[in-house]
Amino acid sequence: MTKRADWLGWAGAIVLLAWCVNAAIAGRASQARREPDPMAELDASYRRFAADLPPLAIVGFLERYNGATNDSVRMHYAAQYALVPRLVVSRTGPEFVIVSPEMQQPGGDPRLEGYYRVAGVPGGHQLFRRLAR
Repeated sequence: MTKRADWLGWAGAIVLLAWCVNAAIAGRASQARREPDPMAELDASYRRFAADLPPLAIVGFLERYNGATNDSVRMHYAAQYALVPRLVVSRTGPEFVIVSPEMQQPGGDPRLEGYYRVAGVPGGHQLFRRLAR
């Protein structure tokens, strides 16, 4: 009886191990097929600006001329959470302003007069700073 119990124990352990390996492989394959999370990408993009910003700054966020969309609101919230403890406000005027590619008016944006570009990231987001007066 002991040999049979030992054999069943080993067989059970092998089946359990095979199931765990299969589940791990299936999980990796599923993860590889999954599309990237757009909020995680925005978060990573905005975090790159943290090195160029003072730790407790108020940062402007250039809004669309033609009203907010779901995407523009999502970008604003992503910037706010990525740059905590800084405060991201929906206006120009602060020393620093974040501009997402679709926010800036084509052909130059008059709201950015008096600002110069400090940094940009691969997603097209840019950080501007007001010229010293």
